[in-house]
Amino acid sequence: MSMDTIETWAKLLAPIVSALLIAGFKWYTEGRPRVISYLVQSWGVRIEAGSDGTPGAVVHSHSIVVANTGRKPATGVRVTHGIKQTLPAHAIHPPIQYSIETNPEGYPQIVFPVLVPKQQITISYLYFPPLLYSQILGNVLSNEGMARILDIVPTPRPSRFVSWGTWILATIGGSVIVYWLFRIAIWLVLSA
Repeated sequence: MSMDTIETWAKLLAPIVSALLIAGFKWYTEGRPRVISYLVQSWGVRIEAGSDGTPGAVVHSHSIVVANTGRKPATGVRVTHGIKQTLPAHAIHPPIQYSIETNPEGYPQIVFPVLVPKQQITISYLYFPPLLYSQILGNVLSNEGMARILDIVPTPRPSRFVSWGTWILATIGGSVIVYWLFRIAIWLVLSA
């Protein structure tokens, strides 16, 4: 087999091999449950004393989002808390089946039996000082593993043109890398 024939085959196979590698990587990373969680907001409001003598107060609140961004259902999703007392007032939106259990260490946890793919829920808490969100907030985990806790800044989603352009450029770059690896391997074989 001549060097020109081998190079022709390398040029033809490099894009196909790189596209298959990219597709396999994407399938592997996205073909499972992927639970994420992030803090949406935390705030405190001072309520002034009324002119009729009613005392003022300070009220704290925070909300977290728990989502399954993967392609398979996440089972046994548990939101643990850092206080050993009963949970403060809370609301879960959208309404979903859940239970409140106590883990072996004595901390309360909200348990969701299943989060389907692309499902997102928001948990809002309302409480009074001296509690702070950092004292209430615990870990988020599921039967598949720990949730990824994100520090987020809202950003716009890129357009379809940008997404496709990125994918095409990654495929071209992968093809070039596979081609040159193939060329180096052939050179090493022929020079040995």
